[in-house]
Amino acid sequence: MAPKQFSGLQLVKLVDTWPYYQQNPAAYKTWMRDYYYFMIEGYSKPFGYMHSSILQGLNLSPSWKVNSEQRLLTMVQANSFQERTQVMRELLSQAVIEGAPTSPQEFYDEALRVMSSEGEHVLDTDRSGLDPFGFVSYSCHMIGFVRDGNETRYWVPKRSATKPTVPRKLDSTVAGVVRSGERPVDCMARKIAIEASIPKEYTRANITACGTVSYQMSITSKGNPGCQHIISYLYEMEIGKDMILRPGNDEVEAFTLMTLDDVRGALMEGEFVANRAMVWLAYLIRHGVVTAENEPDFVEICQRLQRKHDLFIVEG
Repeated sequence: MAPKQFSGLQLVKLVDTWPYYQQNPAAYKTWMRDYYYFMIEGYSKPFGYMHSSILQGLNLSPSWKVNSEQRLLTMVQANSFQERTQVMRELLSQAVIEGAPTSPQEFYDEALRVMSSEGEHVLDTDRSGLDPFGFVSYSCHMIGFVRDGNETRYWVPKRSATKPTVPRKLDSTVAGVVRSGERPVDCMARKIAIEASIPKEYTRANITACGTVSYQMSITSKGNPGCQHIISYLYEMEIGKDMILRPGNDEVEAFTLMTLDDVRGALMEGEFVANRAMVWLAYLIRHGVVTAENEPDFVEICQRLQRKHDLFIVEG
């Protein structure tokens, strides 16, 4: 069977699945009837979108108020950063204990920042809150490569069979969620040491920052109806040809060296975690592999790799 023709836009459409209000306001309003806006008392704009099926599985304390008519889920009587963080922590830890099918199944005890549209750090959430609340999340991805003469190959991990989300799929070389108070480059140094057994000193001396990608998904990390606002910081790092990447924990089954053609073919065959295509597409564009001359949908691809996360309420 002949390999599938590479299509960057096809890959993007599998990931950036949240509708665009500007393209069809009426359809967008209909779409949002399945979602609740996560609000904080005293703030006028939402901080995330929660699918109604997730809300139904939560046992809310008096610190929460639900307005079903306007589809608002509001945190109330929490007036400080510390109070808001504690209310969120209590809700998520209780949801994990109760174990509703649509609730998070694990409490990570890993604090992530929740920001307002004006840039205020309003609370910290456990990582388990990303899926249910649809916060804007901040992650890092590194593509590691090896040069040998005129040939460049890429270290590609296969996710462990025991990983709770998309097991046994291919991935970016190393990825991680940026913790509250952590710089993206420090997140990379930490995760690369843990997952690929590369010393932090090597990473800090050799890693290169390459911008961001930003997109919005209409599913949770487990593929259920939900919302993911994702901003990913991108990095590249040349890895010495005498260095062998070895899994440092149980998240990775193995690392394999692949050619760029191997990577492109695996992307089209669905062998990668779907949203990792955004990371690889950004790499291909940066290095002139995907261009306006060979990709008819080049402009749309570039636009959808840089989606603006403008959270707002629509009436109706």
